[in-house]
Amino acid sequence: MALRLGTVNGRTRAAVATLAAAVLLVGSATTGSADPTAPSDRDVRAAQQAVTAAQMSVAEIEVRLAQQSVERDAAVVAVQAAGEKYTQAESDRAAAADAATEAATRAAAADAQAETARRSLVAIARQTARSGGSMDTIEAVLSADGFRQVVDRSTTLARVGTKADEAVQRYRAAQLVATTLQARADSAVAAQATASAAAKDALAAAEATQAASDAALAAAAAERDDLIGQLAAARSTSAEVERARQDQLDADRQARADAAAEALRRAAAPAAAVTTVAAAVPSAATSPTTTTTQPPAAAAPAAAPAAPAPAVSAPAAPVASAPTSPATTTPAPTPTTAPTGAYGLGTGRSRGSADQGAAAVAWASAQVGLPYVYGSAGFESFDCSGLTMRSWQAAGVNLGRTSRDQYKQVLKISYDDMRPGDLVFYSTDPNDPDAIYHVAMWIGGNQVVEAPRPGVPVRITSMRWAATMPFAGRA
Repeated sequence: MALRLGTVNGRTRAAVATLAAAVLLVGSATTGSADPTAPSDRDVRAAQQAVTAAQMSVAEIEVRLAQQSVERDAAVVAVQAAGEKYTQAESDRAAAADAATEAATRAAAADAQAETARRSLVAIARQTARSGGSMDTIEAVLSADGFRQVVDRSTTLARVGTKADEAVQRYRAAQLVATTLQARADSAVAAQATASAAAKDALAAAEATQAASDAALAAAAAERDDLIGQLAAARSTSAEVERARQDQLDADRQARADAAAEALRRAAAPAAAVTTVAAAVPSAATSPTTTTTQPPAAAAPAAAPAAPAPAVSAPAAPVASAPTSPATTTPAPTPTTAPTGAYGLGTGRSRGSADQGAAAVAWASAQVGLPYVYGSAGFESFDCSGLTMRSWQAAGVNLGRTSRDQYKQVLKISYDDMRPGDLVFYSTDPNDPDAIYHVAMWIGGNQVVEAPRPGVPVRITSMRWAATMPFAGRA
């Protein structure tokens, strides 16, 4: 997957480089009455136009830096989505392997039963031979090549005694079962091979996406340093001041986006709607078998999460002849209709208590600092769903292996009703659980514990509201 971050055009760099000289020229024009060689009106207008062009170029740099922030977020999401795709493929491979093993075991048992039935027929044949009877029909059955020929060659069973007839019937049934189960076992082995290949391809794709993301982010960091240097030169400040200012602008944009997304999520699922009766959830093939205890009609309200903490003020820019920065706006999240039906509010099942949620949080928090590894479910490394699965497993509740399976499994609740241990899911499509690419665990105080992505270890961090699914999940 190619990830590319754009650059500011060459005109911007050249225009910014003229700003200081243009300002000096304009300044000299305003005091030129004492200078017999004062610039002409045309020179002054040209200098003013140069200043205006430079100011516009500074604005372009500001816009480019804002675009970089969005592109960095997109690169991170691409990596997380690729990782989730691999985790799902690996989960499918493991399920296929289990199915193949089970099918082979059942086929072997059926073969053993068929062999027992065959030996019974052989014994009857020998007994018939000793008594001078005919073994033609029994030999026809025993020498048949497959179940169909067994049927074809046993049309004269009416001439065989009752004991022989029963033995032949058992043999025919055992052969049919053995043949059917062997076909299923062969099919399961083929499915396992396909799933293994898909998992290998998904891992390669995830690693390629990670490499592309790393390269794009490195290029973006270099470009950002260059742009900040240009801003510092244009404003007669330092790179440190401009970097702190841009960091603050990025934080402000993120805070506005999160605030808008949080308001949207809370408005979409009012707490009163939790009274919806929980419906049975379609079971995922990879989800473990758990108890079927029905959830309460409404979750006990918890304290509403605190609003995101305000960011620290950035150093003030010097009062030199710096042009006014363009106002950056954060587009409001696109309103979405809360899903209904299989994955609407109140669907799914909760099997854990508040105490178990606290235990899951404690276990997950103890893993802080361990590395993220694709497809890992512990205990020296984790991916996002591996961490949540193991945390709740330690608390006595089984969850599915992937974030998508976990969302389908858990009780869907309003964000206003979250308590420690509840799960927060992120998706490229809020109406599609199969588009989920990340899961984190709510610990309270507007914070989550998560295994975010390669290169970033398990951590406790502020809640991010952008790209969340319409509902939180209670295990």
